[in-house]
Amino acid sequence: MNTVASIKTATQAAINRIGSIDAAASVVRVGRSQLSEYQSRNYPAVVPVDVAIVLDEFAQEPLILGAMAHAAGYTLTPLNLGDGDVAEIMEGVSLKAGLTMATTIRVLADGIVTPEEAADLSRDLANLQRVVTHALHIVRAKETGGTR
Repeated sequence: MNTVASIKTATQAAINRIGSIDAAASVVRVGRSQLSEYQSRNYPAVVPVDVAIVLDEFAQEPLILGAMAHAAGYTLTPLNLGDGDVAEIMEGVSLKAGLTMATTIRVLADGIVTPEEAADLSRDLANLQRVVTHALHIVRAKETGGTR
């Protein structure tokens, strides 16, 4: 999937996570029709960064910003890893790994990996990587006698 298509897919995912295009339009500086264009592959415009930040905030996950970072060859990492119990962290790793495997099985079911399926798998792997990185920080802090 190309860069623009990935960002448009992420925009659509964020809008869906918020609930609807009308709900999303109520929290950003652009209207319903502009948001529709940002997620449509029939229009060249992609969501501006300031709108993406707000959409991701309300979606409670950096879906669009993650796609933008991926397009530039980067991965997002949270600044605040927070305190956490190792059992909770490992549960999160397990859940993300399970979702990634489910996507893998779906993608490989017909023996053909389409660009859209590869993008789905890439997104799931990036999410898994983010969760694993978080878990490693917490576990390594414990390993070195930290309080996390």
